[in-house]
Amino acid sequence: MPAIPRPFGVTLLAILHVLQAILLLLGGLALFAARALMPRMMFHVPRLFGGLLSVIGGVLIIVALLDVVFAWGLWSGKGWAWILALIFAVLGILFSLVSLVRGGLGSIVVLVIDAVIVYYLTRPNVRAFFGEAKLATTPTVTQQPAPSTSGGKFCSNCGAPITSIEKFCAHCGAKLL
Repeated sequence: MPAIPRPFGVTLLAILHVLQAILLLLGGLALFAARALMPRMMFHVPRLFGGLLSVIGGVLIIVALLDVVFAWGLWSGKGWAWILALIFAVLGILFSLVSLVRGGLGSIVVLVIDAVIVYYLTRPNVRAFFGEAKLATTPTVTQQPAPSTSGGKFCSNCGAPITSIEKFCAHCGAKLL
């Protein structure tokens, strides 16, 4: 069976996560640099603030590395990446709804994007790429077509006309007998 090609939207999500990882990594490194330069520039800044910068910078770098692993999982069609992407999008929807209730109208854009991601991730071809579903596993038409008087062959699953050399129905994907 040939491998299912990576859907364009999955490629786009993976690339966006790589870009996000680069920005997080740069932010973490910038916080480490600010921590290193701080004693020379500001003598009155307490040590706690410098330590806080180091902790936040370290967390950003760790999150950047995790984001790269997540992008790789999306790129290569790992089932755990599909689940995580779905969880992150649903959480984004929930946080956006809470923000809307609190009066943050800017979260409408995030809400729409996350809703589109959830919709996209649940499409049959995307789920099949991640191994979460098989394409055309259930018949859509249960009624058998009337036998043809012209002698042509028809799919026993959906009734679409078929040729004798086809192994799968071009209309519904069912295996032909």
